[in-house]
Amino acid sequence: MDMINSILIEVLGSIAENERNKIRSRQREGITAAKKKNVKFGRPKVYVPDNWSDILEQVKAKELTVSQAIKILNISRSSYYRLQNNQI
Repeated sequence: MDMINSILIEVLGSIAENERNKIRSRQREGITAAKKKNVKFGRPKVYVPDNWSDILEQVKAKELTVSQAIKILNISRSSYYRLQNNQI
């Protein structure tokens, strides 16, 4: 009985490995086709707003809160902190 179970596990394992290899090759083909069409991958870049340095100075001087600055700049909170950390 143990031998049959071992053989069954080997067969199922090799079928699963074969399926995974098929999935990877299809994924690779899709990525190659997308790159030929100049599709951009990854997170979109966050551009520094024109008034970034003025707003940042006001936040540092405590004239504005971070929440107010985010509304003025029209960016997300995570983008604000990412830009702030890159500027320092």
